[in-house]
Amino acid sequence: MSIVGKTYLEKGKRVVVQAQWNGKGPRNVLIEREDGSKVVRPFRGLRKVK
Repeated sequence: MSIVGKTYLEKGKRVVVQAQWNGKGPRNVLIEREDGSKVVRPFRGLRKVK
């Protein structure tokens, strides 16, 4: 199941998942924030957009 391209909320602001890593270890994702910045962070803590 891929989450790439899906929109989530980070601290109430929309972010789009650009890449995800699979395998052992933390579930990190590359996200793009509304201001255009990109950052790698844990998937944990992102919420679905309602």
